[in-house]
This record gives sequence, C-alpha cells and structure tokens, in this order.
Amino acid sequence: MSTLNLIRLGVILVGLILAIASFWSHAAKKMNSDLAVAWCILGVSLVIMGAVPVFSAWLGMISFWTAVALFGVGTATLGGAFELCLLISRALTQNKELAMQISLLLRENRALRDKMDELEKCEAQNDEENTLCG
Repeated sequence: MSTLNLIRLGVILVGLILAIASFWSHAAKKMNSDLAVAWCILGVSLVIMGAVPVFSAWLGMISFWTAVALFGVGTATLGGAFELCLLISRALTQNKELAMQISLLLRENRALRDKMDELEKCEAQNDEENTLCG
C-alpha cells in the first residue's frame, strides 16, 4: 500500500471517529447540539477529503515522515479541541442549571417576603378578628 493511500485511509478513519464521537457525545448529553453539529460536519468533510482523490492529491506531494508528523499533530490537535468543546459544553450546561436554581430561589424568596409583609401587617393592626394572625 502506498504512502498516499495510507494517509488517506488515516484521514478517513479520523473523520469517521470524529463524526461518531460527536454524535455519541450529543446523544449522551455531554455536548451541546451546535458544537456536535460542527464537529460532525468537520468529521464528514475529513471523510470526503480522504475519500475523494481530487481533495487529497496534495498528500502525495509531501514526504512520508512529513505526512506522519502532520497526521499525528493534526490528530492530537483535533482531539484536544474536541475535549475543550466537551468542557465548554459542560460549563454551559452547569451555567443553565445554576440560572434555574437562582430563579427558583428568587421566587421562593419573593413568596417568603410576601408572607412576612402579611404577618407584619397583621401585627400592626393587632386585630383579633383577622384570621391570618391566628
């Protein structure tokens, strides 16, 4: 098998892994849908780049060791960027959950303030006929 075909096969495999990993991450609710779609598009474009000879013809112009180094650095960079996107998605999800909790606490605080205001009014009136005061 020639060097060009080997590198093209590697690019196709990395593209497939990227597309499958982004789909799985979204299905497992580890990644936001926008980021998952972007990574899936990147994976599919890598598969197309490796599968269509016109798009991967430039790989034949570089030496074997340069291609190996480029493939290794590119794969490591894509893996690191994918992990970074997972961390960003987790932070965004935690931010949404925190906003929901704050909203619930503010609503509960408002209800308690209203109840305290009612009790203060009852004490100020000192009316024994008022059923709210007990």
